[in-house]
Amino acid sequence: MQVHVRVTGLLTEYFPAGKEVLTVSLSKPLTVKEILQQIQVNHQLVMTVVVNGQRRDLSYKPADNAEIVLISPLAGG
Repeated sequence: MQVHVRVTGLLTEYFPAGKEVLTVSLSKPLTVKEILQQIQVNHQLVMTVVVNGQRRDLSYKPADNAEIVLISPLAGG
């Protein structure tokens, strides 16, 4: 099982340079929050989660090959 995690904003700092999408292999279905823990992303930095084009919360368990988009809060002022 695998999911594809795409990030925006400040969250890009957690991903390898030049990568916008990280494919994560899972041994079993996990919640979005558990996936974030596995890839070492602080869930408190995530403002919105979108899975396959639909807004979801951190307790949602995405299906195999799902695309998860993590949107961080806007920064600046």
